Amino acid sequence: MKMIHPNKLGAVMEMKLRALFSKNFIIMPIFAVGFTFIMKLVYGSVMSEEGLTDQLRALALSYGALMNVTMTGIYCVSAALAEEKEKHTLRVLMTSSVNGLEFFLGSMIPILLMMMVVNIILVPITGLSMNASEWAAFLGVSALAAAVSAVIGMIFGIFAKNQITAGTITTPALLIFMMIPMFSYFNEKMQMVSDVLFTGVLMQTVNNIANGAQKLISSKSMIVLILEVVIAAVCFLVIYQRNGYDSD
Repeated sequence: MKMIHPNKLGAVMEMKLRALFSKNFIIMPIFAVGFTFIMKLVYGSVMSEEGLTDQLRALALSYGALMNVTMTGIYCVSAALAEEKEKHTLRVLMTSSVNGLEFFLGSMIPILLMMMVVNIILVPITGLSMNASEWAAFLGVSALAAAVSAVIGMIFGIFAKNQITAGTITTPALLIFMMIPMFSYFNEKMQMVSDVLFTGVLMQTVNNIANGAQKLISSKSMIVLILEVVIAAVCFLVIYQRNGYDSD
């Protein structure tokens, strides 16, 4: 098993953080925050007489969280890896003393932290009240969903030759993981598909919190999240063993 050197891991994380806060990528979490705020205003104007219900606050929160997890996780991770290929910084890292595990963890930790921070910020924006157990459920599901999304982003990043390609090949996945849960309330079949997507589980958890459900996360939802974390990790390992971080 490869050793992890804290100084090398820290150097990769610092590089990734600088990339995430660049104008190319920071727009995605900002957009998720802005979208959530706008959705809250829209629902508030529609329900001006009755006021915002917890269900509408939860809907705004779930939409923002979905956008954050998918756009920041899948797109930003894949595009950042593609950018490193374009600038040849990836080859420099891979030929230096930084090993694959250090690069993987150094790439994953900053994006996971960013997604979690944004999801936390979205809660007070919507005004949805949560107790300790509800916060634990929301943060736990958010963390697992963010992990799946980031690994999927790394997989796409392996095949993306540049940032334009990254945007193109990730679009179908973004549409699937965002749109199906968002429109699942209108179609029974879409609801069935949403139930087996990590984004669908995240949305359902927020809905359960708003409805005051006794069981915030069902056993089926936990199995779905754990399975998708494992499947994403296995797929990444297989692809990485064949291609490394560069499909070329």
